[in-house]
Amino acid sequence: MTKDKIAEYAYEHVPFYKDLVDRKIKIWQDYPIVDKGMLQQNIDSVFSPEYMMDLLSDRLEHVMTSGSTGECLDILWKKDQNIKSLLPLWNKRKKYYGILPKDKRCYFFTTKILEGEDLQVEETKYGLGFNKMDLSKSKVLEIYKRMLDFSPQWMIVQPSIILLFTNVLKTHSLPPLPDLKYIELTGERITGEAKSAIADFFGCKVADQYGCYEANSIAYECPYGGLHVMTENVYVETVGENEDDICITSLHNKVMPFIRYKIGDKGKIIHNHNCPCGSREPLIRLNMARENDWIYNRDGTKCHSDLFCSVIDKINLALQQAVIQYQIIQKDYNEFDVYLVIDEEEEMDMVQRLFLENYEKYQKKSRFHFFFVNCLYPSEKTGKLAWFISNAKEKNI
Repeated sequence: MTKDKIAEYAYEHVPFYKDLVDRKIKIWQDYPIVDKGMLQQNIDSVFSPEYMMDLLSDRLEHVMTSGSTGECLDILWKKDQNIKSLLPLWNKRKKYYGILPKDKRCYFFTTKILEGEDLQVEETKYGLGFNKMDLSKSKVLEIYKRMLDFSPQWMIVQPSIILLFTNVLKTHSLPPLPDLKYIELTGERITGEAKSAIADFFGCKVADQYGCYEANSIAYECPYGGLHVMTENVYVETVGENEDDICITSLHNKVMPFIRYKIGDKGKIIHNHNCPCGSREPLIRLNMARENDWIYNRDGTKCHSDLFCSVIDKINLALQQAVIQYQIIQKDYNEFDVYLVIDEEEEMDMVQRLFLENYEKYQKKSRFHFFFVNCLYPSEKTGKLAWFISNAKEKNI
C-alpha cells in the first residue's frame, strides 16, 4: 500500500486514529505525529476491528518491542502482511550478499517462553537461536560449540553480542565459524571501527540493518556502505524543530497501523545521491544517540549526548581507529564513568588525554573516571547495549 492509502485506512477504521483529528485531512502533514507513549496509553484502541476474529481465533502473530526506552508494546501482525513487509529485505539480502531464506542462520532473542519456561535454545531446519540474557564467557563457549555443529552460513546479531563473541574466541584462540559468509548487525548503533573488527575476525561481509518491531526493516546497508531506506516497506520522514526526529509509516500492517510514528531515533534523510550500488532509494544517516539521550547539568540546562560521539570520532581520527566500543554513564551532574574497549593497551593514556581535551571544547569541565575493559556487554534487562546512560535525569527540574 502507499503511505496515503494506509493512512486513510487507519483514520477510517482504527479508533485511536479516528479520535486524533476532528477535521478533514487534506495533505500528508495534516496527519498528527504519534509516539510510543501515546500508543501505550490507548493500546486497546490501536487495533483494527476488522481483524477481531483473527485475534480471537489466535491467528495473529505477536511481537513484543524490547523496551529499550522503558516502554514496551505488543505488536500484532497478520501473517501474510508480515511476509509482505519482510520480502523487500530478503530481496536485498539476496541481491547484495547472496543470502537466501534456506541458508542456515544463527540469531539471538531476548525472551521466549515455552510451557511456562524461558526458552534457552530454539532450533529449526534453517535456524538456530539463543537466549541472549546472561551471556557469560562459559555460555558463549557453549553456544560456539552448538554453532560449530550447526554450521551457519549467516548470522543476524546485535553488535555488542558479536563483539563479545569475538573477544571470547580470541582469548581462547578459537577460530571463526568456518561456513559463515555474512553477518547482519541490528538493534544497536555501531562504530566503523567495531564493524571492521568484526569483519576482520570472521572474514566475511558485514552489513547494518536498521529496523524496529513495529514496522520490520527501515533501512539496509548496500556493499558500498549506503544505508538505504526500504521504500517498499516504510515511508520515512524527519520532523521536529531540527528536522532530525525520524518518523515512519508502516506500509503493510493493517492490523496495527503505525502512521507518522516517531520512533525515538535521530538522523537525516538524503534524497539526491549517487550511490555506486545503483539504488536511488533515499539514504539515512543516523545519529548515535536517541532523542531522550541528554546530558543534564546542575543549572537545569542540558545538551545532547551526540557530543560524545564527536569526541570518540576525533580520538579515532587522531589514533587511527583506537576505540572499538564505548559506554558513558552520567553518575551525577558533571561526573561520568567512561568504559572503553581499545585496540592497543599502550594507547590508554593518550585516549584519556584526547577524550578530555575534545570534551572540554563542547562542555564545561567535568570529572571522568576511565575504565578500560575487554568487552562491553548488553543489558540484562533489554538485551541491548546502551552507549550512553544518564542517572541525573530525575534531578533535572
